[in-house]
Amino acid sequence: MLIKSQSGKQIVNFDKYNGICIGYPNESDFKIYAVLEVDSEHISQVELGIYSSENKAQKVLDWILDSYSMNLLLNLIPESKPRDLFDEYVADQMFGIFEMPSDEEVEV
Repeated sequence: MLIKSQSGKQIVNFDKYNGICIGYPNESDFKIYAVLEVDSEHISQVELGIYSSENKAQKVLDWILDSYSMNLLLNLIPESKPRDLFDEYVADQMFGIFEMPSDEEVEV
């Protein structure tokens, strides 16, 4: 699955990364990163989006997981109806691509 960053300037192949996490650089911004372990001493991070609360960042992580699950499901059962199973934001994503929402698009 591909993930397009919030800025639109980066596209990450999620299958090549070890995970996605919320970073805590300060109390007002909650950044989501794709993380790649380069070796036992080094990691590489790509910033995917910035959110005004931890709850919003957590909701976006949930959406990424749902989008990944939706893509797996649609590969196995093509006649599935995503709108019956997933949040509207996730169901409206292009197949195989998750676009990071703006902070304003995330309601908690």
